Amino acid sequence: MSTKKETIHHDLKAKGFTKIEYSPNSNIADYFESLGEVIFKTEIKENPSSTRLLASNNKMELHTDHQKARYIAWFCNSQSASGGESLLLDSFQVIRNFSDETLNLLSEITIKSHNVFYGDKLSYPLLSLNDNKKAESIYYAQWLVNAPGCIKHKKALEKFENLIEYTEPNKVLLSEGDLLIIDNHRMLHGREGFPSASNRWLTRYWLSDNTNQKTNK
Repeated sequence: MSTKKETIHHDLKAKGFTKIEYSPNSNIADYFESLGEVIFKTEIKENPSSTRLLASNNKMELHTDHQKARYIAWFCNSQSASGGESLLLDSFQVIRNFSDETLNLLSEITIKSHNVFYGDKLSYPLLSLNDNKKAESIYYAQWLVNAPGCIKHKKALEKFENLIEYTEPNKVLLSEGDLLIIDNHRMLHGREGFPSASNRWLTRYWLSDNTNQKTNK
């Protein structure tokens, strides 16, 4: 198990995600222990009575989840016979050649909060920079973007979104028992659509080092 944990940490640092194939003797809680605490859990499967995109069989565009989720893990309970691949794109690679000015402009654009936890802010910056003005974390969902405040912000956002649209993402198909973990502060994720009434069922975990978060009831 220690070797497996080392591989997880290596993969997350090197490429932003890791896929762990089914093993009859594995326990996902052991993998999570070395990353952080589970702060939110969601069952993801088609529900025709729900209006949420998460509960549909439609394609989901690339985005990140809540900023407080340092990592996201999906456990595959069952998979669709076709479609349903997870889509992954390393945002740090997308912006690696951006100028300092563009990075600063992106850090001034805000994204509405998912509003899940008590004390959530109304919005968070699309891009957070460290003291060296390098990308530290991304928070992005196209449907949550606040209107840019000026033409420079609009152009920076368009450049970012155009690169996302025209960069080929990694496609990862999970089989029953597989586990996919990503760095949510770095990786954009989505999914391909799949046939209606399929048996695709993933359990999603948000992981954070902060153990004091409480979800809204």
